[in-house]
Amino acid sequence: MQLQDVTNDYQNLVTSQLNNTDATDVQIFSLADSLVIFSKAPTHDEILLTNRQRNIAPAEIDFALDQLAHRTRTGLNVITSEKIAEISLNH
Repeated sequence: MQLQDVTNDYQNLVTSQLNNTDATDVQIFSLADSLVIFSKAPTHDEILLTNRQRNIAPAEIDFALDQLAHRTRTGLNVITSEKIAEISLNH
């Protein structure tokens, strides 16, 4: 697995996130056919994984957490739903 930075391809989304949330930095990555949005805010970080065609695999969640936050799922609340997964990381 590999994260590819595609932030420049989603400038409208990045601008919207920065203007309408407490995020101070937003990065967007491609992870195979999934999209990973990593937002940093003063009190927390968030990782959102989404895929238009299928549910997010546990291995994708683990990989994104390791690569972006250098953490494992242990003690974290990972919210999953159809075709989406969200992780909030308190500072």
